[in-house]
Parts: sequence; C-alpha cells; structure tokens
Amino acid sequence: MTDDAAILLKRLTALCSRSEKSEHDAKEYMLRHGASEEDAALAVEYLVANQFVDNERFAIAFAADKFRFAKWGERKIAAALRLKHISDDLIALALRKAIEPEREKQIVETEMAKKLRGFKDVPKPDARQKLMRFGAARGYRIDICNDIIGRLLSGS
Repeated sequence: MTDDAAILLKRLTALCSRSEKSEHDAKEYMLRHGASEEDAALAVEYLVANQFVDNERFAIAFAADKFRFAKWGERKIAAALRLKHISDDLIALALRKAIEPEREKQIVETEMAKKLRGFKDVPKPDARQKLMRFGAARGYRIDICNDIIGRLLSGS
C-alpha cells in the first residue's frame, strides 16, 4: 500500500468509527480520493477484518434511519441499499428489523394526511392520483396506500 493510500485509510478508519459505512462506500471513498483499485481493495479488507465496516450492521442502521427519520417505505429503502451493493438477503434482514408494520401504517397515514391538506379544491380522483404518486415516490406499499387513501378521501 502506498503512503498516500495509508493516509487515506487512516482517515477512512476514523470516519468509519464515527458512522456506519458499507464496503461499497469505503471503496468509493478510497477511489474518489486517488487510491488505486488494489489499494482500495486492501483498505476494504482491513476495515472488514477489524470490524470498522460491516454490511449487515450498515444495512440495518441505514434502513432504521431512513424509516424513522426520512419516513421512507420499504421499496425506497431496498432500492437505496441495492445502490450501495448490499445483497438481497441483507436487505430483507434489514427491512425485517427496521420496519414495524403498525408503525409503518401510522407513518403512511400521517404523511398522506399532511399531503392531502395541501390539496385545496382538488377533485377526489385527482387527489387519489396525487396521493398514490406521493406514496410510490416514498416507497410505501401499494396495499397500505390504497387502504389509507380510501379512508382519508372518505372522511373517516
């Protein structure tokens, strides 16, 4: 490993000790800052071996944060994790651990009710369509969206 790559690895190690990163994130960091492919691969090996990077731990933390704070649905979380090169098995595990079904319904209902309040004088069919697009963009499940939109638009 070159001296420059060793310095980058030291910075990356400090970064990984402060926040969860995926193996893909770590490799991209090294490459983005000028390390060779070989040095980046060695850095990721070191980080994994010393438990600074763990894709399972990352996926669970990422899914929990996006669900809790960004109010994302499972489809959007899964797509974002795929972009980070997380395996489908780890994605499924992360979604099971992060998303509580009852809490998911509460979040979808709250977010859609907020969105609906912004639709002044919008006919019901248009409101339904706009809410479905909103739900799809957030990654919410279609069955939950249909149920909640029906309730919101019927006034109950």
